[in-house]
Amino acid sequence: MKTKHIFAVLTMLSAAIFTSFGQNYIDATNSGSWGDPTIWDSGTVPGTNDFVEIDPGISITVDTNAIVLWIVGDGLAGGTLTMATNSTLEILDSSVSGTYQLGLLDTSASGNTVIYDGNPFYAKHCDYYNLVFSNNITTNTMDFYNGYVGALDPSMPMTIHGNMTVIGKTKVQEGDNFTILGNLLLDTNAEWDCSVTNLTVMGTTTLGSGALLFDLDAAAGVNTLVSNVTVSATALGWNLEDVTNWNLGGNLTNNGNIVGKAFGSIDFYGTGSITGSKAIIIPTMTVSGTYFIGTTITLTTNTPTLNGTLVFDLAQTNQIVLKYSPSGTNVQTTQTFYYGGNLNVINSGVPPVSGNNYQFFSASNYAGAFASETFPGLAPGLSWVDNTLTSGSIAVTGAVLGSPTLTLSRSGAVLTLSWDSTSYPGYSVQAQTNNAGVRSNWFPTGSGTVSPYPVTINPANPPVFYRLLHP
Repeated sequence: MKTKHIFAVLTMLSAAIFTSFGQNYIDATNSGSWGDPTIWDSGTVPGTNDFVEIDPGISITVDTNAIVLWIVGDGLAGGTLTMATNSTLEILDSSVSGTYQLGLLDTSASGNTVIYDGNPFYAKHCDYYNLVFSNNITTNTMDFYNGYVGALDPSMPMTIHGNMTVIGKTKVQEGDNFTILGNLLLDTNAEWDCSVTNLTVMGTTTLGSGALLFDLDAAAGVNTLVSNVTVSATALGWNLEDVTNWNLGGNLTNNGNIVGKAFGSIDFYGTGSITGSKAIIIPTMTVSGTYFIGTTITLTTNTPTLNGTLVFDLAQTNQIVLKYSPSGTNVQTTQTFYYGGNLNVINSGVPPVSGNNYQFFSASNYAGAFASETFPGLAPGLSWVDNTLTSGSIAVTGAVLGSPTLTLSRSGAVLTLSWDSTSYPGYSVQAQTNNAGVRSNWFPTGSGTVSPYPVTINPANPPVFYRLLHP
């Protein structure tokens, strides 16, 4: 083995000390497969105790599951390391030097994974397929920054074609755009700061234990989470700072903390549900898609912008609350909730009865108007009262009418059955044929729910009985 000039200051004694601890410097002498021992000056395939150097003109392909302490170039610009399909490269400790010294790290092959277990600061700025930052050797937070670090580490937009995983006390600080075509997982005290540039996640975004997602300056960038977002109960949370505007296209499940200040906002632009075991407290929001409100959302700064469709369920008590201080408090404030878009109310529970009141919005004042309102059907005699402009609620009034009366008339061989299908919608005609009288064998006639229903009489047939049925 030979010691290269990246550590030229090392003396023969220091090299001997490294060797005594079982740590070896291994150079690639020829291009080829990582698993081929003949391409390494040690005559062995690098392992967990080895520092690997790949110099200019050398091209190595990782076509297996490889694990190594460090991978570096020659101190200026190294050779090429190419990940093969479904291969894995795990770098245990890149805290001194790193893959940024390689001339090219080609991770374009499908399904490959690069894992940085140590300090990710020296991870090469390039596209990856699956990328993992796993700080498992220190309790201190380690940073990865894809902005300008040096001549060998220029600012670079990065695309992760598969999944991005950040675990351990690792912080990703964007210095250029980040696009993740798969899923983003932040777990075990990981942080992601989107400040200044753009973050796009096409797959799911999950905040696990101790994880924090934030943006200190979204006015200089756009953050778009295209699919579902889940905030776990043990996450530090999703922090909406300043005038941050986040775009969310899927479901939001909040079991932890979603907080913000000033005019931080989320634009729910897709189709989905806003649910979870914890209420959401944020400065404001925009709904430009179609969203089911499955938890209480409190807006602390400003009225929402409603261009899409809000869906509420009568069986739940969730509301959108525009926070204000009522009279009698030290600082009295009033807030006007401006309606817009569409309101769609559904019912998965018991049928409403007269006197029921359903609160969907809470504010000191209300204005604007929904472009359309859709409410569930009511029993005959009941009607909806729209109080959204006065109290943010809707109510049921009226009395339930009795059952409809079935009448008949005959003209020649045609018998006509009639009832008040306007006041009593949903009823249909059933029949049975039985010489022995009325039994239980009723069958549908295909009458639908609209009166009248004509029947042709055939005197040769047995007696026929008719009734009205409401499902």
